[in-house]
Amino acid sequence: MRLSILRLIAALAAVVIAGPAFADAAGVAKGVDPQADALSKGQTRTLVVGADIFIGDKLTTGPEGLVQIVFADNTKLAVGPNSSLLIEDYLVRNNGTPGKFAVDMLGGSFRFITGTGPKSAYQINTPTGTIGVRGTIFDVFVDIVTGQAWVMMYRGVTEMQAGNDTKLLNGLCHVGTIDLDETAIIGHADGIEGDDRDDFKEHFLFSIKQSDLLPEFRVAAATQCTRRPSTPPDTDSLLSGPSGPCPAGQVLYEGEGGPYCDEPYEESY
Repeated sequence: MRLSILRLIAALAAVVIAGPAFADAAGVAKGVDPQADALSKGQTRTLVVGADIFIGDKLTTGPEGLVQIVFADNTKLAVGPNSSLLIEDYLVRNNGTPGKFAVDMLGGSFRFITGTGPKSAYQINTPTGTIGVRGTIFDVFVDIVTGQAWVMMYRGVTEMQAGNDTKLLNGLCHVGTIDLDETAIIGHADGIEGDDRDDFKEHFLFSIKQSDLLPEFRVAAATQCTRRPSTPPDTDSLLSGPSGPCPAGQVLYEGEGGPYCDEPYEESY
């Protein structure tokens, strides 16, 4: 009996000791494909589903890697293949003091969906400038060589800033860029033609195919931005989702903003 009581006390002590590690986490990896690591304080750990994400973590993915993170305030961030991201600060720091939601998108493809935290606290850094958030859903591509960032909006407004140049980007499928000392509004994705469109489609992998994402990371009408329709899109119908049956080979899903059609989704997490 005495031995059993001692074992119980030891088990309870282990739970108490382990508790703060979870409390200190900024977020959790809800979905992970292979080739995804986190580097912190000189130590690298392989990410798995359910892994905690901390301030100071540098996340890196390989050619097949994908990490989908849900933060404590329900902000969602997807890190695509061949990408790198640093968690610089979080709304509530490990010591309980208030901070910003600050991440450095160092290179690759990303999807960002804001949560319940104050929008003024969000700061997304790229090698050539910053993205301010006003309650939005958008994708970002950062060229690992030049540092140029491309932003494509789905909902809300972002503030693109490079040096003293600032521009606001909004509208479904509208695209902007951040380069050294300047930002630019490209306009609707349908206006990107020829070889430029091929490059553009390679930038925004999550728009081309959403079936690799967990349902809570998918966005209604996102695929319309890179899969040009035969007729000009109607913004209202896109925001509310398709009203009729899906094209052959696609099925209807529920996503952020309403239902949408996409390729069949295979559970892999």
